Amino acid sequence: MKQTLEEFLQTLSESSETAIEKLTQIINKIRPKSFKNNEESTANIEAMIHHLEAFPEFRETLSYECNEWLIHSKISSNITSLGILSKQGFREEMSSRLYNKFLPQAPKKGDFTSLFATLFPHTKDSLWVNGIDDALWAKFWSILLYNETLHVKTKTYLYHEIVYATEILAIWIAAEEFDEHYIRLDRSLLTKDSAFIALQREISSLSLTVQNEDPEAEMTKLDFQHIDVLITQCFDQVAFLRKQSLDKGILVSLTYNLERLEQIIQRAQKCVQLIQEFETDTFYATLLPLFKEVVEKNCSRNSLSDVLNQNIKILAKSIANNASEHGEHYIADTTKEYIGMFLSASGAGIIIALMALVKITMMQRGFSPIVETIFASLNYGFGFVLIHLLGFTVATKQPAMTASTFAKAVDRADTKRADQHKLAALFMQVSRSQFAAVVGNVTLALGVACLIGFIYAQNHIPILSKEELQYYTENFNPLPGLFYAAIAGIWLFTSGLIAGYYDNRASYLDLKSRYMHLPFLKKITSETVRAKIATYLHNNHGAIMGNFYFGILLGVTPFVGHMLELPLDIRHVAFSSANLGYIVAQGELPLHDFLIGLVFVLMIGLVNLSVSFALALKVSLKSRDADFGNFFSFAKLLFQEVIRKPLALFFPPKKVEEA
Repeated sequence: MKQTLEEFLQTLSESSETAIEKLTQIINKIRPKSFKNNEESTANIEAMIHHLEAFPEFRETLSYECNEWLIHSKISSNITSLGILSKQGFREEMSSRLYNKFLPQAPKKGDFTSLFATLFPHTKDSLWVNGIDDALWAKFWSILLYNETLHVKTKTYLYHEIVYATEILAIWIAAEEFDEHYIRLDRSLLTKDSAFIALQREISSLSLTVQNEDPEAEMTKLDFQHIDVLITQCFDQVAFLRKQSLDKGILVSLTYNLERLEQIIQRAQKCVQLIQEFETDTFYATLLPLFKEVVEKNCSRNSLSDVLNQNIKILAKSIANNASEHGEHYIADTTKEYIGMFLSASGAGIIIALMALVKITMMQRGFSPIVETIFASLNYGFGFVLIHLLGFTVATKQPAMTASTFAKAVDRADTKRADQHKLAALFMQVSRSQFAAVVGNVTLALGVACLIGFIYAQNHIPILSKEELQYYTENFNPLPGLFYAAIAGIWLFTSGLIAGYYDNRASYLDLKSRYMHLPFLKKITSETVRAKIATYLHNNHGAIMGNFYFGILLGVTPFVGHMLELPLDIRHVAFSSANLGYIVAQGELPLHDFLIGLVFVLMIGLVNLSVSFALALKVSLKSRDADFGNFFSFAKLLFQEVIRKPLALFFPPKKVEEA
């Protein structure tokens, strides 16, 4: 038979359990069956409040025990640590969370981390806690915690602990003044006191003042205006350091420390607010959001993804930022730019036809799988690097760049939501640019491959044997082929991340200065020439490495599939078109089959572009905390735009319209 609340409280009042154990059972009664059911949790807490008021003796006993627990706990240390990233760093934090996930720490007496872990053990508890109105929580906690006997003692202790915690937080903030990573980003920290030091001095002065104040005094009379200004300046300094890191390079440890520093400043701001509003009506209004925040942090206390996402988000912004610097160069607005894109892609098509020939020749040598893989990877890698060095364009390398341009359009909005009309217009621009690049790649790769094949045939040297001809013809089977094209799309996206990483690395290491002072270059070049070389290598470090590793990934994938006995391979639009050209040169492919093969090549290109673009856009949006909005509403707007201007999807308009 189900126990009523009245019976539950009666049993609890007669129990010899500790205050925390009783409190845990009360919270369990409030917790809804479904964590997202706010109506049930609200009804539960209202019923609990009503019945607690009917048990004054139990309430008095429980509140006395809770106050005793509070007085003997170290509130200040909990305020300064609870919900704030550990100082031990990203790797150690990940390791610690992993350990605690499977072998949790034993509860510590007077520790709020253990208290919240006991009261709210479920990872989704924050959902229903946040769903309950602050006014109800205020009433609930006032019933449980207010005790006539210990009220003044608890209040005084709490007040001085908040003051002490604020001073500790200010010291931590000031300690960042001479962090070598921050000085690298902002040299002015060496020449003047930063907002960090100024805040610590002001809070230290405040601490001396308020320690002698009676908590009953009207604390709002204290002048907190200067402290508020300094806290704002601290936030501005962190934002400036973060912005500088995008240009000067960023490390995972630095992103972690910046995130932690910002959390400490936020906690100090809340503590100052609590001191200012102590024993006022707004004090509890400030305390309750802090309670909900701590519950939320508690729910993710052992979450590996939570720490990982915090670091990936900022690092992704750095990568996306480096990519977006080049994104506009991949969007053709005018006829001149469109033709330039086509010609640039055509040049790449010629190189790709030669790369495909080199691969065919290597496979004919009968090397072992591992040697063949090494040669194929180097062929791809050096080939893509050569294309970049010559200033040519591989169509499928566009998405990682253009996706960042999309994300920037979203990021400019104050609401962090996309203006989908602008995005639809931008999509049209990107689409026709990529169309020009794909056509340039395919046309020249196919044409040059046919020409080379015919030259070989005229000399009675067939490029492909009958077995090879059958193998390459079977590669145009749509079912596995499009899956392999998606794998290539993933590697395209990955190469974009690699390029961003190395661009970031170049900025962090200041490669330009290193090249300028390289003894070898000093001996053989003048300062002007050396400056040009240093600038070029610095600016193209990411692109060169991204292209090289993209080639390695393409070359290694079939070997990995062979070793694991899995159907793994790659299909790239440009190489597929070159292979089609070599098949045509054999003179054994009917026109009907050629047209089907050409359609399949274009389908491969569509999959390459779609997969890489979707992944790159997702990372770019995540790095900016931006929301793309409803996909179907965007698709509707895009469809309307295509119906209105169908040719604009493939060709630039005569007059560029304002997007």
